[in-house]
Amino acid sequence: MISLVQRVLEAKVHIENREFSAIKGGLLIFVCIEDSDTNESIQKMSEKLLNFKMLDGSKGIASCSLKETEEEVLIVSQFTLSAITDKGNKPTFHKAAKPEKAKLLYDEFVNLFKKGHQLVKEGKFGASMNISLINKGPVTFNFKT
Repeated sequence: MISLVQRVLEAKVHIENREFSAIKGGLLIFVCIEDSDTNESIQKMSEKLLNFKMLDGSKGIASCSLKETEEEVLIVSQFTLSAITDKGNKPTFHKAAKPEKAKLLYDEFVNLFKKGHQLVKEGKFGASMNISLINKGPVTFNFKT
């Protein structure tokens, strides 16, 4: 599983020119389910993202985890994070899980995440989405299980 996490002042998902979901501030999390992923991978990623100190707190920059805050989270599925780009001039996506498997594991990830943090919104799996965001920092982290 791959996650790309961006700290944001705001983030919005639009589908068919309508706002689908939005947060005022916190973390925008793009997730990619790979073919090799399992429920264990999903569990590890959820725990890592909930506990990783990437938010500002009373002790300064990157001193606070999601579990310690009231920050909002927007989770968006993005299979293109699995792109292989080191050969040729066209990406390949053979490491990405097939849609049926990816949907099951994505839903499991979101459910686990919601158990650990209350303020979670999401995009729509498999939809063509337009994402708008205002980076905070900018601060971006990559995670892989």
